[in-house]
Amino acid sequence: MAEAPAVSVVIPTYRSGPGLDRAIASLDAQMLPQSELEVLLLDDGSPDDTAERIERIAAGRANYRAFGLEASGWPSRPRNVGVREARGRYVLFMDHDDELYPDALRAAVALGDAAGADVVNGKEVRTQVARWGLTHYTHDTGDARAEPLRGLLPMTPHKLYRRGFLLAHDIRFPEAPRHLWEDIFFQVDLIEHEPVVALLSSTPFYHWRHTGENSSTTSEGERDYRGTPDYWPYLEKLLRRITDVADPELRSALLAHTAQVRLVPEIGHRPTGRTDAEIARDRAEIARLVEEFVPVEVDPHLSARSRTALTLFRAGHAEAAADFLRDGIGRRPEFRVTTVEDAGDGGVAVSGTVTWSRVPGQPFARRTPSGEIVRDLPEPLAGLLAEHGLTPSADVSAAFVDVAIRHAPTRVNWLLPSTSQVELVEQEDGTLEPAGRFTATVDPRTAAMGSPLPPGAHLVLGMCELDGSTGIKRAFSDLRAGTRVGPLVLDYSAQDGLLLRVPDPPAPPARKGLLGRLRRA
Repeated sequence: MAEAPAVSVVIPTYRSGPGLDRAIASLDAQMLPQSELEVLLLDDGSPDDTAERIERIAAGRANYRAFGLEASGWPSRPRNVGVREARGRYVLFMDHDDELYPDALRAAVALGDAAGADVVNGKEVRTQVARWGLTHYTHDTGDARAEPLRGLLPMTPHKLYRRGFLLAHDIRFPEAPRHLWEDIFFQVDLIEHEPVVALLSSTPFYHWRHTGENSSTTSEGERDYRGTPDYWPYLEKLLRRITDVADPELRSALLAHTAQVRLVPEIGHRPTGRTDAEIARDRAEIARLVEEFVPVEVDPHLSARSRTALTLFRAGHAEAAADFLRDGIGRRPEFRVTTVEDAGDGGVAVSGTVTWSRVPGQPFARRTPSGEIVRDLPEPLAGLLAEHGLTPSADVSAAFVDVAIRHAPTRVNWLLPSTSQVELVEQEDGTLEPAGRFTATVDPRTAAMGSPLPPGAHLVLGMCELDGSTGIKRAFSDLRAGTRVGPLVLDYSAQDGLLLRVPDPPAPPARKGLLGRLRRA
């Protein structure tokens, strides 16, 4: 290529399966001209024919290059080699079984160039986790540094990075035969240098597929590494790296994020088959890491639920902290659509109810003899919470339901304009349980952040928030499939629940002229 391309896509490969063909097809389909795109395929010493396979792929495309590397055991070294060998203004790290949406690179480059951005954080979705990333991608901006963690959430490496910025600050992935959370270490190095981050939410960017081919899966197929022998050593290594961050506010935010995602949940985690000795060992690790890396100064950056659990844990009440985190674990939302009505002007109003399943023997709230409404928590948890001034409120006015739709073929989801109200409802036994109503508006012409929804089935999803816990559920309904409401058609499946189907656009009119006259004749 005579001129440097706009983007270099770096793809580490290792024993790549059919997902690689899917990834290449998504690159072939990019709206960004291929002359502005180069793809680097870097095989990490695969024991099968993957190296020969990427050579064949590259041989058929002028803008592809293939590299055969000695096995390093992890995708970090191929990515680092890719940064060194790349010629593009921007670098994108792509896993070998994921996909880019068709307009991903064109839209990201346009935003990055217009904003002078060092990073473009494009809308990313996960195949099997509908809520993942949903609340991070709500708007476009050329400078997201005022957003949580300066606009880099979620902290995956599937973003557009200005290559010159990475080189100038020597930002690389840590290399080792097995290095947990290498992408988080990379992002910590990056965020220290205060990059200008642009947020691209209106154009779907990256589809993170969950398959057995993922580049850094464990042998068990999991990517959170929970329960593996190196979980605690690498978590300590990550926390220790974060303590080197000079900016105190940024350091606290990074510590809080890491604690909330990878440390606090372990307090309440009780996997089946774990012995008492193993549970005690894990709690000792948690206590050591909390004492050294999560001081109370970090607490304001945590959610109220995590703050409460950590306060109990630091006070020596590990079992009570675990009970608190597991409180309501069986209280799951049920999200039902009761009406879908034509709202006029091309929109459709979707209304319904949300209830939470009752936990046997543990109501949500009750009235005291004096008539006060209080949370109904078991002892000794209730007493310990009261002792530390932490008793959760029975007030559910902050609970809510956000409504989203998710395009079934592509998995792209969009939040809808919605309103909701949750209140406590008295039960036959006199206890109180939360229940609510919601209404959302779907306008197929603008529901994708101002753009039209693509044709096909869209799942209706409710993101139901109660007492600091969020559950996202498919909508179920008694409405009749096949009913047309305004521009939409109702559909239903046992697996996906209620679907709103956007019809295919009408076919273009038949061409007139000699051919048309011959057909009519």
